[in-house]
Amino acid sequence: DTHQRMAFSNSITFGRNKLSEWELEHPGVHRLRYAREILARMGIIREKSDDTGELDERHPLKPDVKGAFENHFHGDEIEHIRLRLREGRLVDQIRKEVHADPYDVTIIGGVDQRGNTRRLIQFVDTSFVVINQFTKPNYNLLYCTDISDTANRALMFGAKVAKAMNVRMDILRVAEKETVEEAREAVQRAETLLRRGGIPHEVIIEEGEVLEKILSVADEKYGIVMGASQRSEIKKFLLGSTPIKVVQRAKTHVIVVK
Repeated sequence: DTHQRMAFSNSITFGRNKLSEWELEHPGVHRLRYAREILARMGIIREKSDDTGELDERHPLKPDVKGAFENHFHGDEIEHIRLRLREGRLVDQIRKEVHADPYDVTIIGGVDQRGNTRRLIQFVDTSFVVINQFTKPNYNLLYCTDISDTANRALMFGAKVAKAMNVRMDILRVAEKETVEEAREAVQRAETLLRRGGIPHEVIIEEGEVLEKILSVADEKYGIVMGASQRSEIKKFLLGSTPIKVVQRAKTHVIVVK
């Protein structure tokens, strides 16, 4: 038994070493290579200064970096570019990654069939950018507001994104349980902030059911910006939350700010 355990341990070590040398066929390694190539073509990962055309690595792919395989590069505008591979259940591994380093935003692909997107937004402690379609390089933004603390944080976050991308950010308020006049008053702070920031915008007031109005106004014209639900986890599980329902049904990108 001791010999079998040692042999098994040695085979794992050998496999991990080969994986770290990029020699082992593994779907995750292919994804890292693909990401590396895209970032290099975009000029985000810089080349060495010796005219060899080689990428400027801090270190090649190696195991056991905060529980992951990591390939670490120098960037031009971004100092540290880390490509990491984790093995295990998606939600668990992203939670471990977020716990290992202080990330502000997690970027993920759109709706999946296993409910991972919903669980990630509920249980991972970062804001999220959910890419549902990538057909236009520059979307205008639609800030969907209520009176919650997370909506206020979404306003600040969305304003920074709009400023950086040089796009407009319109304000949507759905008067579901209030009058149109009350809805207009409620968006004055957001209007003032965008005006002072020099961000082009207009106010859109709609009457009706919140989810359906957000989806119909946004359609494929806007990227959606909204605050995360402040319901308890039990209520989210039993009743769902508007941001998660928007992510699941939207035809465009959604930024959910916590």
